[in-house]
Amino acid sequence: MYESFFAAVRTVVPMALLMLAGFLARKSKIIDSPSMRKYDKLIFALFMPTLLFKNIYEADFSGGTDFSKAFIFAGVSLVVIFLFSIFFIPKFIKDHNKAAVIAQATVRCNYILFGIAVSEALYGEGKAGTVAILGTLVVPAINILSAIILELNRSGKANPLKLFIAVLKNPMIIGAILAFIFKGFNIYIPVPIWMALKGIANATTTVSFISLGIGLDMAETRSDFKPLLFAIVLRMIFVPVIFMSLSLLLGFKGSMLCALMVIFASPTAVASYPMAVAMGADGNLAGQIVCVTTLLSVFTLFLWTFGLMNFGML
Repeated sequence: MYESFFAAVRTVVPMALLMLAGFLARKSKIIDSPSMRKYDKLIFALFMPTLLFKNIYEADFSGGTDFSKAFIFAGVSLVVIFLFSIFFIPKFIKDHNKAAVIAQATVRCNYILFGIAVSEALYGEGKAGTVAILGTLVVPAINILSAIILELNRSGKANPLKLFIAVLKNPMIIGAILAFIFKGFNIYIPVPIWMALKGIANATTTVSFISLGIGLDMAETRSDFKPLLFAIVLRMIFVPVIFMSLSLLLGFKGSMLCALMVIFASPTAVASYPMAVAMGADGNLAGQIVCVTTLLSVFTLFLWTFGLMNFGML
């Protein structure tokens, strides 16, 4: 039990401290949230795709791990969550702009950032291959489902061709495709280029969690307390309890269970905020959901990690 406890501490404390560093940097007026939002674009377009590329490129496929069961379960689960969100949430949240934001928040997990951070904390640096490979399904799926939710809210319909093109333009999808091409054709990357790629990838977690900390602002949470609470219960309690229970019943263990844990128990992705604003939904509520679920994830991920490790599942 003690070993499980300290392993869980090692997993979440570094993330919490990096967010605290960002929060203190904003409070000290070293940098403000609007300035950091510009860097978020760089994180999304360069840092995170490079991190995903590195982990897929370094992944060891020689062990013969069968990902088909996890791919099917993750895909079906995300579709079920999506259908639940678009049909169930509007029955309780009458403001359609808020309902759309909550639906997106329920589906859109912060998978790559938290997945690789948690996986490497548990299994060691460079051991996030399972998370990265499963991410080739999760990342496009949550982008497509989120776009459908917000487009249905804005215009009542979603254009399949536009969604397909938007997904192909996603930097993380491009990074994953390139990684599989380089891996599949055994393309050699010269050492200077590889060292530069590793430098960018290794900085991703640090920069991203500091950015999360800079963006944490609880000042406006009272204005939308009820819809915010509803979103938190769905994203941080309902989804993980239901789908992690199913994951355990289906026999997932180790790094595969870790990847599934991040899909279902990680906070709402930061990208949900600018996407909500761009597509005419309630951006203020979207930002609050990101803020609160990110803070809560420090505690909930600790509990999930500790519990699963204590029973020998991770």
